[in-house]
Amino acid sequence: MIPVQSNNTSFIEQLNWHSNQATAALERLSSGSKLLAPQDNAAGLAVATRLGAQLLQLNATTNNISNAVSFTQTQNGYLGGAQKVLDRMGELAIRAQDATMPDEVRTLYNTEFRALKDTFNDARTAQYNGVNLFDGKSLSVAITPKNHTIEAKGIDLFTDETNTVTANATNLNTPANAKATMEAILQASEQTTIGRASLGSTLNALVMAGEQIASIRTNLSDSMRQIQDTDVADEVTNQALEQILTQNSLFTLKKTNLQHSNVLNLIN
Repeated sequence: MIPVQSNNTSFIEQLNWHSNQATAALERLSSGSKLLAPQDNAAGLAVATRLGAQLLQLNATTNNISNAVSFTQTQNGYLGGAQKVLDRMGELAIRAQDATMPDEVRTLYNTEFRALKDTFNDARTAQYNGVNLFDGKSLSVAITPKNHTIEAKGIDLFTDETNTVTANATNLNTPANAKATMEAILQASEQTTIGRASLGSTLNALVMAGEQIASIRTNLSDSMRQIQDTDVADEVTNQALEQILTQNSLFTLKKTNLQHSNVLNLIN
């Protein structure tokens, strides 16, 4: 007896399998990701999700550090300007101590000195994004997601020494007053110098923290790419292979069906 019926299930399953594999390879190529569904790589998806969360946290930390750097640089810029104002004040105070100078000229020096007080006050009351630059308050900057921080020491330009320089009683009207004013200016200048040195230390710490985070971010991104990103060369090869196998399975199925048809024709 000639068997005229045959179970083609295995051929159809092979055809569907290779066709699905070819389609999946094409999807991975078009999307650029090899994690199209959780079943593609469940463990890899879990790791990639965790790495992605860490990257988001590091990005936020990088933003914090960037803002802190900008804040500190702004402080340094204003301090540099304030120091120039104090330097000019000191120059005027020295000249005003000249006993051979007529009072009319000393009055001109004193007029400029009073204007410089206003300029100095503008600098020490400056703000960055609504935050006072020189109120003496320290800032805690988060540099890692695990609550590691850098303490940015506050710069205070409202101490007794600086307040003396800007006080109404401070003037250059006489050589004696100019001498007393010069003492106050020197003490205020010492504070701005110490403040700028402190800012330099803070900037160094922030820059180093930023560089470390940038390195960590690069390594995490590389790890994520290894898990998620499609290997184009491999997927192109896989797609071509699965397309060939799909065609072979289809050819085999057609051939089998044709043989069955021929047998039926002979019987008929």
